[in-house]
Amino acid sequence: MIPIVSKLAKLWRRYFDLFRKDPNVQAVGLKLFVWAVGGTVILFVGFSYFSYSHSQQIVIDKVTSAAKQTVVQSRDTLNIIFRNYEDITFSILTDEEMLHQLHVYGSATTNQNEKFVARNKIVESLAIRFFSKSDITNIHLIPVDPKLKEITTDTLHTEIVDYSKEEWFQRAVIANGEIGWLATKRYGYSNVGQPSFAINRLIKLSSGMKYVLLIEISSEVLKRSFGDIQNGEMVILNPANQLMTRTFSELEGDFYRIPNVFHTNPIHAGHPSDSITIKVDGDMQLVVAEKIAASDWIVQAVIPTSELFKDANTIGKSMLISMIGIAVITYLINYYLQRRRNAIKIRYMAYHDHLTDLANRKLFMEVIEKEIQLARHNRQEFTVLFLDLDRFKIINDTFGHEAGDRMLIETARRLEDVLDQSCTVARFGGDEFLILLPNRSDHDAILSIIHQITTQIQRPVYYEEKELHVSVSIGVSRYPQDGNDIQCLTKYADTAMYSAKESGRNNYKFYNTNMEKNTYEKLSLERDLRHAIERDELLLYYQPQIELSSGTIVGVETLTRWNHPKLGFIPPSEFIPIAEYSRLIVPIGKWILYTACKQNKAWQDAGLPKVHVAVNLSIHQFQNSEIIQTVAHILQETGLEPQYLELEITESIAMQDVEKVILTLQGLYALGVKISIDDFGTGYSSLNYLKNFPIQRLKIDKSFLDDIVINPKERAIVGAIIIMAHSLNLRVTAEGVETMEQVALLQACNCDEIQGYIYSRPIPTHECAELLAERRVYETTERLLQNG
Repeated sequence: MIPIVSKLAKLWRRYFDLFRKDPNVQAVGLKLFVWAVGGTVILFVGFSYFSYSHSQQIVIDKVTSAAKQTVVQSRDTLNIIFRNYEDITFSILTDEEMLHQLHVYGSATTNQNEKFVARNKIVESLAIRFFSKSDITNIHLIPVDPKLKEITTDTLHTEIVDYSKEEWFQRAVIANGEIGWLATKRYGYSNVGQPSFAINRLIKLSSGMKYVLLIEISSEVLKRSFGDIQNGEMVILNPANQLMTRTFSELEGDFYRIPNVFHTNPIHAGHPSDSITIKVDGDMQLVVAEKIAASDWIVQAVIPTSELFKDANTIGKSMLISMIGIAVITYLINYYLQRRRNAIKIRYMAYHDHLTDLANRKLFMEVIEKEIQLARHNRQEFTVLFLDLDRFKIINDTFGHEAGDRMLIETARRLEDVLDQSCTVARFGGDEFLILLPNRSDHDAILSIIHQITTQIQRPVYYEEKELHVSVSIGVSRYPQDGNDIQCLTKYADTAMYSAKESGRNNYKFYNTNMEKNTYEKLSLERDLRHAIERDELLLYYQPQIELSSGTIVGVETLTRWNHPKLGFIPPSEFIPIAEYSRLIVPIGKWILYTACKQNKAWQDAGLPKVHVAVNLSIHQFQNSEIIQTVAHILQETGLEPQYLELEITESIAMQDVEKVILTLQGLYALGVKISIDDFGTGYSSLNYLKNFPIQRLKIDKSFLDDIVINPKERAIVGAIIIMAHSLNLRVTAEGVETMEQVALLQACNCDEIQGYIYSRPIPTHECAELLAERRVYETTERLLQNG
């Protein structure tokens, strides 16, 4: 009895504090409080010897709810995993090169050597493309024609397995391309000793040849999808009630000790979880199950109820029916408090961002509407700021969404620290924020606030011992100069923000009417640019690269020009940023790469000197997961030898996720192409990483050459870059050379190649071909001295 009295004393002390602190609660009145206390004492004395009879069901319901949530989460994880592997089978079905090699391998007209080569190419392609997924243990392509041998990535297992008599093989052939999921085998489908399940489907070539694709996947991927079930276990079962993964007492492939209790009432994917309590070997078991949408398998949680009832029995014996009396009395107080608390909570959730705790778009719109009415009545002015974090997507993609969330939370906190309580800060969506500065129109005061905001946001944010940096672009609109309604003010602030981004980011802009015009023009250009390739409006120009020691052309850099049917030639400085922003740079870049390679091959076939052609890769091209395959395919299709293609990336690209950049560069280098770092010296390269990059050339940016003749420091920097590059066995090309004085200084510094207007502007294809045909030797300082 003493512990119960102590708990009741604490409970009433808590409610007394609420009465004392909350004026709304005090309104209930002292009489109600006295009546509640007296009634509670009477009920406690009268019913203290009756136990609470429903404790067991409460515990079961609570555990069932938690188990259902865990099972649903595991099901959703498995659905995502299964769809990913279904996508892999689809990518194989749509891989034209692989289908071609399968045709070559299965053709009756193909000799044994060609079959061997085709088989190796298929295995190599599978290994390169899909074994980055560590969960895939083997991939098999099994010909339906028994005369042909299986194609498999299992090169270490020499035993030939005859799959044609397997039931799943026959089902796959009959299914005619539908996906099939195969149960876990304890030693794998190719008997390699590792438990694995599999996905299969029929590949049917246009020639009529058929192969059964079988991808073996480690059963560990299933185990990793399980959530934590306290005092129980999670399993995955096929319709035959066989285990996909091992449990405490059974192995993969065994029939589960818990019978299939849902066979009479089948589970359907997407429906609420099914649960049931059954007795197995004298013990009651709580079973919760969910159907996986991608297959016929079931995710099942099993919990012995004996473990659940230990605490429930104790509670049932110790809890007395007097709690009913306490509930009735406290309800009179709680009713009003809870309603008020819920109303506040619901409103808060409806009007605030769940991540940052800032106002959301809905609340901001209400606040600004009230501010417009107040400003119109008092003839005041106010300002709206539209903020967007620069480079946020890179941080989100590189370090994960948790790092991105951390950055957003910290940004929200810093904005609240900078601004006073009269201002309203809202998260507009993603990495965009809106700020209302009431009764603010003074230009200098607004600039002061903007400066404080940019200074605070540029401070580093630390996440898992990593230092993350972002900047912010800000657009400003003012009432009533720029607009007198919500839509105009937010729209114009947004327009000004994008203008700030286009001006180099980490910037701010006040709205003006010219921005609307510029935005419309850019949208029109983007629309026309989407059709530029198909309408043959894009042209390639080439600028020769001259070897200083000989004066001969050793390479050409590819430059893109757009001949608009109405506007004429549009400079790259106008349409390339639009292509980058709209991601059109990916198909355009692929067209440039293909056209440049094709043209260089055509020059070589025409007997012109063999030179390399340099092509710039954008960050979106370089970060594409298929960039290596794209370059390899273009080289194969055009017939250009890899050493005559040079790919240029900027320093800023090279320093994004350096480990991944090194892997991509190594893959390109393995193809045999040359790689150069463009605009060297303008970014923030780390020499520690630079030495690990498989590159052959550095290109010195034009900005270092503009003052090289009159500025000794510029000459020293250029000379140091060249010495460093040569010490790393790299060649150096100077861009933007315009005078013979620059040529002389670069030659004195042992620069290898130059390109610039001193020798040639970027020229069309036919003029470049004429230069190559002339085998022109350009005058350099050294050649001028030799000629007297």
